[in-house]
Amino acid sequence: MSKLHHVHVYATIRVKVAVTAEDHTDAMRQAEGIVGTGIFPVRLLPNAAAVLDAEPAEEITGFLVDETDDPEFEKSCSYDAEYRPLGAQDGPH
Repeated sequence: MSKLHHVHVYATIRVKVAVTAEDHTDAMRQAEGIVGTGIFPVRLLPNAAAVLDAEPAEEITGFLVDETDDPEFEKSCSYDAEYRPLGAQDGPH
């Protein structure tokens, strides 16, 4: 016989944060300070009948840093959770 199950799905969400920083590492530290303080600065609203609740997982898995004066995203770089550049694009730090 089938019965009701509550399934917690830990999904990563992307939150874009504006900071003024000296370099990419400083920018990531500031953004993490805003997003990772325990009080999540964004509300997640369930939008399906079966979704009972939504909240962020307490984990940051990576960063993407864009520089606002770079409309072609040539200086953009992806980093892991420890601020290490990912892939061959060892961009600015």
